[in-house]
Amino acid sequence: MSAVRDWLRSADPVVDEPPLSETDAQRLRRLVIAAGDERPTSFAVWSRTSVAAVTLVVVLTVAVGVSRWWSPTDDARAVPSGGTAVTAPSSDASTRRQLQFSTPGGTRVIWIFNADFKP
Repeated sequence: MSAVRDWLRSADPVVDEPPLSETDAQRLRRLVIAAGDERPTSFAVWSRTSVAAVTLVVVLTVAVGVSRWWSPTDDARAVPSGGTAVTAPSSDASTRRQLQFSTPGGTRVIWIFNADFKP
């Protein structure tokens, strides 16, 4: 550990310089205090506000898009997960029927039964 400390001290370029004079030290202190008292420019405040507004618009757009994407349409029926089957009635229930089957893994099978089908 002492070897690292010795390397750092030997490589320090400021170790041989004299300390700052009192006038230079006071000048630096005044500069630092003045920089801390400065008010941010109007551009900085405006840019933060615009970034916040753009972020809010993007988040709302994504939220609305996702909610529309996830909501089922009128003609689609929700198929319960867990491998259950749901029969969706069609406009002409006597000739065509539809059976949807969905598994927890995401596999989805849709059968359409047509009484008029002839191979």
